[in-house]
Amino acid sequence: MNPGAPTDEVVLHTKWFELIARRAPDFSDPHYSIQTLDYVHVVAVNPEGRLLLVRQFRPAVWETTLELPSGHVERHQTPEQAARAELFEETGHEAEEWVALGNCASDTGRLGNRLWYFFASNATPTSNTAYQREAGVDFVLYDGTLRELVQEKSFSNGLNRAAILAAVLQGKLKL
Repeated sequence: MNPGAPTDEVVLHTKWFELIARRAPDFSDPHYSIQTLDYVHVVAVNPEGRLLLVRQFRPAVWETTLELPSGHVERHQTPEQAARAELFEETGHEAEEWVALGNCASDTGRLGNRLWYFFASNATPTSNTAYQREAGVDFVLYDGTLRELVQEKSFSNGLNRAAILAAVLQGKLKL
């Protein structure tokens, strides 16, 4: 059921997002949503099949989390370019093969962006001597199984889990 064309008003603008008040003709109160850049998540494995993850402190949940290499798709980038950049910046690795696993809405209740997820195989450390890892992001070469990973308390990002599921369903990873 589509209530008709909305009227949007930007009520807050920051360098990271805009807060939008969307007024639909049949609604008495505005619905507030966040408009931000699209996201990318990278499911990357090294030649031995081990997952490349990162650990970092996340102020929004006030926790240190275990995650897939991830980030925003900047306005000048394609999703794949952003994915390649995030893998490099956060882990110091580059991959031979890249496969787009799909995309989805990141949160249909409050966010107006999309999540793009990629599988990167045979990821190896970069030979670029100028590489410096992104501050506050620790590289983790994961030793456990996928079952252990999705049950791990610090691997709590639902969008990361969706990317892992897409990789499993497309035969790139095994449970």
